[in-house]
Amino acid sequence: MRLTEEQEKIIRHTTGHARVSAVAGSGKTTAMIRRVSHLLQQGVAPDKILVLMFNRSAKVVFAERLHQSLQGTTLRPPAVRTFHSLGLRLVASFTNRQYLPRYRLVTEDFQLEKLAREAMKKYGAEANGDETWISKEGIEGFLLFISRVKSDIASPQEVFAACGFEEQHAYYIHAYKVFESLRHAAKIRFYHDLIHEPVMAIQAQKDLADWVADHLDYILVDEYQDINEVQQQLLLYIAGQQAQVMVVGDVDQCIYEWRGAQPKYIVSRFARDFSQPTNYTLSYSFRYGHRLALAANHLISNNRLRDRKLCLAWSTNPDTRITCLPEGEVQPLINILQNWQEKRGLNQAAVLVRIYAQAVPVELALLEHNIPYRLVGSETVFSCSEIRALLGYLRLCQGSLKKTGQDVDHVDHINHADMSTVLAMLTHPHLWLKRDVLQSLAQKILKKPGSAGSLIKKYADEAGSPYLTSRILDLAEIWRKIRRKSPKTRAFTVLNTLIEETDLYAHFLYTSRPPVAENKIKTCQSFLRFVRNTGLNVNDFLDEIERLANKKEGEEITGKQDSLLITSIHRAKGLEWPLVILPGLEEGVVPFRQDKGDQEAEDIEDERRLFYVGMTRAQEELCLTYPQDRRLERRKKAGDSRSPTSTEKGKYPASCFLYEANLDFSDCLGERIEHSKQSKETVKAVDLTIGKRYLTSVKKSVPLKRRRRKKSKTK
Repeated sequence: MRLTEEQEKIIRHTTGHARVSAVAGSGKTTAMIRRVSHLLQQGVAPDKILVLMFNRSAKVVFAERLHQSLQGTTLRPPAVRTFHSLGLRLVASFTNRQYLPRYRLVTEDFQLEKLAREAMKKYGAEANGDETWISKEGIEGFLLFISRVKSDIASPQEVFAACGFEEQHAYYIHAYKVFESLRHAAKIRFYHDLIHEPVMAIQAQKDLADWVADHLDYILVDEYQDINEVQQQLLLYIAGQQAQVMVVGDVDQCIYEWRGAQPKYIVSRFARDFSQPTNYTLSYSFRYGHRLALAANHLISNNRLRDRKLCLAWSTNPDTRITCLPEGEVQPLINILQNWQEKRGLNQAAVLVRIYAQAVPVELALLEHNIPYRLVGSETVFSCSEIRALLGYLRLCQGSLKKTGQDVDHVDHINHADMSTVLAMLTHPHLWLKRDVLQSLAQKILKKPGSAGSLIKKYADEAGSPYLTSRILDLAEIWRKIRRKSPKTRAFTVLNTLIEETDLYAHFLYTSRPPVAENKIKTCQSFLRFVRNTGLNVNDFLDEIERLANKKEGEEITGKQDSLLITSIHRAKGLEWPLVILPGLEEGVVPFRQDKGDQEAEDIEDERRLFYVGMTRAQEELCLTYPQDRRLERRKKAGDSRSPTSTEKGKYPASCFLYEANLDFSDCLGERIEHSKQSKETVKAVDLTIGKRYLTSVKKSVPLKRRRRKKSKTK
């Protein structure tokens, strides 16, 4: 394989630390493997080199490719480890030296959640905590806090303040102390303790710091933009004064902030901790063409916390198409996928979402048009608790809450799916009764569905406050009203009234962390939009839903191999597909906005990086779908990449990132670069800065002319 001049410089780096800024799809793994081979050929002993990766799959791939590259030689590969496997070795050594206690490693997530729930219950009993503390969302928030503490070297109080947790969750700090007490009593370690514990031990014992340092001459770190504080400290201790450290990463792909990753590490922190590094750039992507490279550059250039590199398309890359489709009554991606199916397999395409609520209309449209899919990372549309609850209320209206359609006397006759549905209804919104009480109530409702409202009302006296008593009475009345409605009522009318009268969205915002609450709200809104578009009454709509659900169940049973992947952008990092679809690009969802005052500017940069990662997974075609937005169409046509100054909900419904990507200009200029001999016509646009820089960088000449920017009538 022929190497670029940029790759050759990195491979032959001589002395001192080095920082490599690598764009998406730039062949950084190839450069790192060749760098290791070069060091071995120069006579560096394998045990003096360490390669650090961020996850096991990346480590396995790198180790296999390194082994293949050394076949036919007498060279032995060095150690390739993840940060956690390195931490595990240190834990074992520190245990043997009696600096750490001998604990059992527990890697199952459910065990971690179980202990977190136990800690929350214990502290809640002491501090008069309410049911939200041990709800699913409460535990998820607490687990996130534990993870952030373990990714840092600061105290729980400092982490809570620095990470912007809301004051109402201050009990996390005290519950964390209970969690740690229970963990030590059980003599167990979890996965994130493998780095945190040895680093904290080294900080407390200077002789340990001296013992772990200066055993290596060279350390190479992949995906350095994902590093957090505790990993940075471990790297510093291991390197000591002897090792030359080379880090490879892309600040524009720093998207794991909840794990403690921050752009500052690769932008400025590395140079502070590892003095006077040589800076290299891998600017050529071998994944996509000039059109997509230009759009990605236009977008990400709006971030301040980055270097000023451009992402350049290699000359032999595919001419990646960018398809922009406003959303209407019919999901626009259906035609894209049907056309794709005629020439390619669905397994060569992916739908990537910011939040899983965006997958709801996609799933329903795919089922309607017999396009097989698989959803990775979340529950499918019919398993989602919010949608299960809404469907339950429609079944209540129809009189089919119990599938037998009759009241029954024995719990044995209660179907598990029916039980799940009623529990979802009783927690959306939540009655704030204890779990065992809710289960008992659900069983009673399923035995006598016609008396559901009266059964709920009886539990008002068990509520813990006058407010909850009032709320239970209100909900009991709402159940009665729904039960009295005719099943020939429009399904949309029933659900829309239910959501308004229960104030369901406000309930989500009160009980869940903002990103979780927003996903729940958007899930309901997406489903409600689907219900409205069908125009069906309750009876006919439930028949249609049963048909779609049976179709999905049959699809899962047959296990079709050629199916479309739907997953999150976070999960897609490091992967690529010929066709990538980013649906539902609506302002407020992409980017997801939270009112945090001074914090908002930083948050929007996080969101912009995430969208950049999503865009740059495509090889041959990127499809973007979004709400109708006349302002966007005018700006695209003019080549004007300004975002709307107003973020008022609904005013400019399409994502501001679609404005910033300067899509029409990027597409036009990219086509001209790809087919430069065909036309010498001038390309016109309002914003030419990125285009001019790009042409200079790829050594191409296309005549450009700046359009005059039209004055906006509104802000």
